[in-house]
Amino acid sequence: MLFRSIKGTYIFYENGKEILKSNNVITKFGKRFITNFIAGNTPSTSRDIAIGIDTTAATENDTRLGFEFYRSPVILSSTDIQTSGASTTYSVIYKTTIPQDISGQINEVGLYPSTRSSSNNYDSKFISDFNNNLDWITSTGSNPTATTAPDSNSKVGDILLKMSSSSTSAREYIANINPMDFSGYSVNDTIKLAYYKYDSNLSSIKIRFYSASNAYYEMTLTPASGTGYKISSDIPLSTAFASATGSPSKSNINQIGIIITPTSGNTTEVGMDGFRINDEDTFDPLFGLISRSVVTALTKLAGRQIDIEYRLDLTF
Repeated sequence: MLFRSIKGTYIFYENGKEILKSNNVITKFGKRFITNFIAGNTPSTSRDIAIGIDTTAATENDTRLGFEFYRSPVILSSTDIQTSGASTTYSVIYKTTIPQDISGQINEVGLYPSTRSSSNNYDSKFISDFNNNLDWITSTGSNPTATTAPDSNSKVGDILLKMSSSSTSAREYIANINPMDFSGYSVNDTIKLAYYKYDSNLSSIKIRFYSASNAYYEMTLTPASGTGYKISSDIPLSTAFASATGSPSKSNINQIGIIITPTSGNTTEVGMDGFRINDEDTFDPLFGLISRSVVTALTKLAGRQIDIEYRLDLTF
């Protein structure tokens, strides 16, 4: 028996009412995954639904969301069989809930398996969501300004931290973090930064990974042109690992520094929104992005619950 068609759709609900529907693109991994699942070669049936903020068009070559900020396990899976005349549609349905305490703007959604064939400590993860201005401080003791929705221009959560340089020199903001082990990340893994560019006076953003005050890795981000919300391109960790000051320890990164540098003679301000590391080179035949959809921007407010349904229709 052969499929005549296979179609996936994400449907968003609030208070039981449909508020958004969007067709997906099933990735190359997803096609292999579905085939293996039907053949009984997939050991786990659990799934996750992830949401993100990237608006780049979905393609079958996608391996992850462009900028994921929340992932929720599927809490209900079922089947639905509908017959209309000589045609029968068999559907697999996955449902999850984005809880009340999560906020942000949803621009993309994707389906993943919940488990890997092997686990490690060097998976993709958030480094900072910039939701507390007191976490970041300059050498003179000042903190960035926190702006909250609806005036914040934020997409990850509802707070944006404004970091600035009020002179022609660079200004660094430093945050203490729970020690992170970078030793298992390779030069092919990447860093991604989501930020809001308020003006055209920004020369560069430098990111430092400290293991001691005089020992750090550094990478430089060249800002995108124009103003407004920006998501950086994937910045390979090779650029950081190749630029070390002192003798930093990859296994004990305990501070993050962000350096804002204006163009000559100007003042600049940047709103920081999200900062993550992406594991790009770990191959797992059982784990990957199954489907992805770029949706009409949907604002998820704190205090409101949103339900997401993924419906995979199979026509024989």
